[in-house]
Amino acid sequence: MSELTERSKCVFQAKLAEQAERYDGTTTITFRFMCACALFTRARVYIFVLNWNHQIGSFCSIIFSFKRASFGCVYTCKETNTIAFSILTILLTQCRDDRGFEETVEERNLLSVGYKNFVGSRRASWRILSALEDKEKTKGRDENAAKITDYRSKVEEELEKICAEIIDTLKESLIPRMEKSESADAAETSVFYHKMSGDYYRYLSEFRASPGREEAGEKACESYEKASEIASGKNGLHPTHPTRLGLALNYSVFHYEISNDPTKACALARTAFDEAITDLDTLDDESYKDSTLIMQLLRDNLTLWTSELADEEGE
Repeated sequence: MSELTERSKCVFQAKLAEQAERYDGTTTITFRFMCACALFTRARVYIFVLNWNHQIGSFCSIIFSFKRASFGCVYTCKETNTIAFSILTILLTQCRDDRGFEETVEERNLLSVGYKNFVGSRRASWRILSALEDKEKTKGRDENAAKITDYRSKVEEELEKICAEIIDTLKESLIPRMEKSESADAAETSVFYHKMSGDYYRYLSEFRASPGREEAGEKACESYEKASEIASGKNGLHPTHPTRLGLALNYSVFHYEISNDPTKACALARTAFDEAITDLDTLDDESYKDSTLIMQLLRDNLTLWTSELADEEGE
């Protein structure tokens, strides 16, 4: 089977998982595995799954062989019910020295959506558990609160592993490769990856205790700032570009929720919205839906945040 056919097949499988919204358990591994295959077919990475049995222990062995190196390595891993072993990270790690390809926008988006959904369910679980924990403590049910605390800690461990995995991949592989790229969409992809890095540091700062919270917050801010610098630079992105708008949306949320600086959050969101309104004539049909949706989210946040600021000033 040709590389193109293999790659297309893997992208199709990943899109199938995305459309079915199945990102955990066996499907999580399948989704991330297929994304990885799609990303690295052109890098001449050949993957052979020797054994796969999710029901009786989920041991799988994978052999990697590379065009640029005459060796293979066998990696055995155990899948648990709490966090999937990342085949994707292994592939990215092993391919860090191969600069002979660049992922497509579709492949990049599949990677992003996969991780976003994988971590999203755990962020939601953490918020629910935290609320329940506080409720039990308020009622003096210390035993129940202790059980919830233990459960919450396990969710935090999973979040730590997932976030560290994608952050390391971005930092060690995807961002450096894109910074050396001369492709026409290099700036857009660089903004996308730096923003993505900021997002996952932000997720870490949501649940970490001090000083880990502050450390993750600082790194999130650095990533968002770098993305903003590229986006607004000489060869950057139009104010209406969905990636630039998405960056402004997430960075403003960071200021509001993590930095506890609603004034700065409002200023950033308002600037992004106003610049996009002024530059609406540059918006093409392909980006119209995504861009206008993000603009609506920016406006909704502005309405909420300015209202809260007004209430605080009134008090």
